[in-house]
Amino acid sequence: MTEHKVNPSIRKQTEARLRRIARIGEVFVDGDTFKDVVKKPEMNTGDEYCVNHAKHIAIKQTLLKLRRIEEGDIGVVAWRPFKDQADLTVPVDVHPLSVRPGNHPISPAMAEALAGRVGVQELSMRGFPLLSVCAPIRDSLDDVVGILEVYASLVPKVFRVNKMAD
Repeated sequence: MTEHKVNPSIRKQTEARLRRIARIGEVFVDGDTFKDVVKKPEMNTGDEYCVNHAKHIAIKQTLLKLRRIEEGDIGVVAWRPFKDQADLTVPVDVHPLSVRPGNHPISPAMAEALAGRVGVQELSMRGFPLLSVCAPIRDSLDDVVGILEVYASLVPKVFRVNKMAD
């Protein structure tokens, strides 16, 4: 597989864009609604996913709006801490770590968000480099109840589309 060189200028610009969206998301994602999306956390295995549909749709609508803040190919998802892992609670886009809701190890960037800070990480999807920014989702008492993750490719879209078609 070909390794893709990332232009430092593009990485810096992408990180600035993603941080801006994540910061806006920190303010506009309703943590009280988010923490009530999953009805029975103990049943959540990825296949048995019991959610409050009205609250799920409300959070998903907010995430879709966040995606439209900046031009470009931006992904947004919301994770919920579940035991010692993170659960992909509100998928809006296909995430590099999974194709459906489920539990995944908490990455260092996710741990930063759970600690109330913004974390940045590099990921890979189909061999293409992505940059991801994780920010805390807070409830009305300012407790961190989830993780907002915003991510984008570090490779120009035209190149990715042509390469993936090969």
